[in-house]
Amino acid sequence: MMVRIFTILFFGTLFWLAFDFLFYAGLFVNYIEAHSIPIFYNEFFTDSQFWWLWIPGIFLYGTVFLVEKKTKEKVAFYLLSFLIAFIPWIPSFGEQIGRALFSKGSMDYQFKKILVKDATILYSGRGYDYVIVPGRKITLRYPVKRRVKK
Repeated sequence: MMVRIFTILFFGTLFWLAFDFLFYAGLFVNYIEAHSIPIFYNEFFTDSQFWWLWIPGIFLYGTVFLVEKKTKEKVAFYLLSFLIAFIPWIPSFGEQIGRALFSKGSMDYQFKKILVKDATILYSGRGYDYVIVPGRKITLRYPVKRRVKK
């Protein structure tokens, strides 16, 4: 019994981490780098995880690994799941998924004498918002504490 639990946890973690890594690497390339957001992959990967998904993901992949006499179905499951993990590697899909997960529209920022209106947050992490301001094409970095509460 302990061997089965260890096997589920070990192989579930291994396969889930591979799936998760590939998914977020695609988002990093086709969303974060496409918008010239100056962060490293490791910061992006750790800060943008939905950690609550790890528990069911690990148990799902680990349990499928233990299924006996269903080799074709197991291979199909793993291939399908890794095809899903590669969807963000397609530039248009990576952009859409990134916007859905990280983008927030119409935020205002107050600096000493300047009010920046209607900025679109592309990504927010570690105390900074990376935004696009209407009329400008570059990504700017604003401190989160400068957000105006609406």
